[in-house]
Amino acid sequence: MKNLMPLSDGKLMVKTYLENKSKVLPTDLTLPNTETYDSDAFVALLNQPDCVKIRLYYGMNEKLEICAIFVGVDSNGNEITIKGQGISSIVNTDDEYVIEVSTKCPPICPPENDQIIKKLL
Repeated sequence: MKNLMPLSDGKLMVKTYLENKSKVLPTDLTLPNTETYDSDAFVALLNQPDCVKIRLYYGMNEKLEICAIFVGVDSNGNEITIKGQGISSIVNTDDEYVIEVSTKCPPICPPENDQIIKKLL
């Protein structure tokens, strides 16, 4: 299956990122260790007609924090957004949405025993 890698390789990449992230950016920019999302947002995205892939963009918020932004991709490579109508938490709207709003670590981090990096050590 495409896009899969052994967990051990993923752990090593996370460890390398955490050890080096402060070396690659100026001190006024922040890179999160993790971002956690509700699965409902991804289900809503994948349920859009002809959504066959997910694309990741990197953005930056007003606090100069790097953020992951997800959109869907159809079978022709075109981007797909989440349509507001039909989403249970959004009522009577024609707006379109992408996935970004996450719980960032820091400040809110998963328990140490759940973190992929801790399982590497």
